[in-house]
Amino acid sequence: MNTQLLTRLDASRFTRRHLALYLLLLAGHFLDGFVINVTGVVLPGVIKGFHITSGQAGIFSSVLFGGMLVGAAVTGMISDRLGRKYPLIACLLVFSVFSLLAAFAWNYPALLTFRALQGVGLGAEIAVVLPYITEYVPSGKRAPMMTTATAGWLLGLPVAALVGAAIVPSLSWRAMFVLGGIPIIVALVMLWCLPESVRYLMRSGRDEQAALVVDSLVGPATTVSTLSTVEPQSAPGSVRRLLSRDYLRYTLAIWLMELCAGAFLYGLSTWLPSVLEKRGISLLGSFAYTGIITAVGVVGSILAGQLVNRTGRRWVLGAGFVLSGLLCLWWGAAGGTAGVLVLGSLATFFGSGLAGSTLFAYVGELYPTYNRATGLGWAAAWQKAGGLIIPTVIGFVLAAHAGSYVFFVLFAVISVIAGIAAFTATFETKGKTVEQITAELTARAGAPVPVAADLAIER
Repeated sequence: MNTQLLTRLDASRFTRRHLALYLLLLAGHFLDGFVINVTGVVLPGVIKGFHITSGQAGIFSSVLFGGMLVGAAVTGMISDRLGRKYPLIACLLVFSVFSLLAAFAWNYPALLTFRALQGVGLGAEIAVVLPYITEYVPSGKRAPMMTTATAGWLLGLPVAALVGAAIVPSLSWRAMFVLGGIPIIVALVMLWCLPESVRYLMRSGRDEQAALVVDSLVGPATTVSTLSTVEPQSAPGSVRRLLSRDYLRYTLAIWLMELCAGAFLYGLSTWLPSVLEKRGISLLGSFAYTGIITAVGVVGSILAGQLVNRTGRRWVLGAGFVLSGLLCLWWGAAGGTAGVLVLGSLATFFGSGLAGSTLFAYVGELYPTYNRATGLGWAAAWQKAGGLIIPTVIGFVLAAHAGSYVFFVLFAVISVIAGIAAFTATFETKGKTVEQITAELTARAGAPVPVAADLAIER
């Protein structure tokens, strides 16, 4: 790769052009989170409208995550081969169109089909947009921009809950799926305004195009004294590479953490309104509680970007997951309204907020450009596997008339498991460019390190 060009990109200030592109990407990512998280809002209406059991309701949630799992795993590999821009646009169009079709589903099987196909686009979007952000923002802004993007995605959950409380009683659950067609507009704007990823262009040998994009982002070229490390070249989109000796330990830990994080996030968003309703809280009240509790997770995501640049990824991940698990045990025993709100908010602050957002930022910077979307895609696929498994498990547990405290114990256990994985198998990426990270991991495995000039340190 052209090291001078990479250094200009990594060491630049965050410009208005960076911000404009970031807000466009953030809009699509927020809407992805919104559409995913309508499940908990529409579920009570779907149960009543189609007269389905608790077990069938769990399957309704799980088919979405099955589709997301496929979309994330496959599209990440496609993006490493074909770029970031057009796969991202395609993802938005897919989940928007199937959201509109779900709004007009005539029976339960049709709704399951549309929701599963919608999931393919939703999972795929996550696997493409996060590598794009990693590859174009200045290195010093990488972690804050990635965790803030996750915050924007998480914001979709409380917004879905609050919008549902406002419109579902009068317009029915189908109106939520109509709103899911809005990303079509964002996709059209991206088609017009979004450039291809600079690092993808450079890896594809299109340095002139990459230089034009860098010029548009940071201004005309100036003399630089430090250079970014050069990444080694390899076949793009290789799952085998994720499990090579360079990455095996870290990849397995990531997959375990994502499995647990997905179980926590999606199980909570799917079943919390129903669990609260069974505890005597009204349907509208349960939506409001869910909105407040999950909104605090968004605050945690925003703060995570600043915290990880100071303390590192390992400690934020490990401590966040473990504290969230311990708080879940306390949360499940809470009886009053204040206790439910405060403890639930703290659990999501540390779990979905600090730890969950840091995890995706960490994955996005750990893998090299030629395998970044594949790494993120497979990490997201394991997150979706958690979302696939836990809502169905909870559905059958509740159908067996188990106490609601079991719901919270499950979340406590999976959070602590994720915390242990973080403490024992995380490669610290604090203060490094993405090319530096690749070089260090390659050196640790005993492979030759690419020849490069002095390393550029994150500012």
